[in-house]
Amino acid sequence: MLSIGSAVAAQTPQWKSFSNTTEGFQALFPSPPEASKNSVPAGGETYELRSYTAEVGSTALYVGVCDYGARGRTADPDEILANAEKGAVEHMAAHILSERKIALDAGTVEASHAAANHGVEFEAENDRMHFTTRMYMAAGVLYQVMVTSPLNEKFADTARFLDSFQLIDRRGK
Repeated sequence: MLSIGSAVAAQTPQWKSFSNTTEGFQALFPSPPEASKNSVPAGGETYELRSYTAEVGSTALYVGVCDYGARGRTADPDEILANAEKGAVEHMAAHILSERKIALDAGTVEASHAAANHGVEFEAENDRMHFTTRMYMAAGVLYQVMVTSPLNEKFADTARFLDSFQLIDRRGK
């Protein structure tokens, strides 16, 4: 006979750290994320967006990385963030519920990402889904961290996932 604690533990995923030194991030995921690549237009050019996604029931946990290269290192990071937020909201056909400027904790930012003091956090909804998103600009790279869940099905580990995101030294770049 299982105790109640054992039954609950059996249903709870074992979160594990996932890191990608090429991309320069680490985060906790409940299962290994699936990687994919897409092309996205930005400022008259096209960039590669690399995505890392894991699902827990009807909730998706997502980290996206888009390296803008030299253009990103010289552009206004707040402008890139504003355009990325606008693009994400339009892509999701959503409306913003709340937003605020944020920064990564200086203790979690490696020297190569010292410019990661530019970030935005927002919540948005469309007629079916709720999105909690954080975006950061660091050394010309846009990092997007998002939890997507059905309306009225709040994901209990949203903060756990979002708070676990950290920048790490990038290798091979």
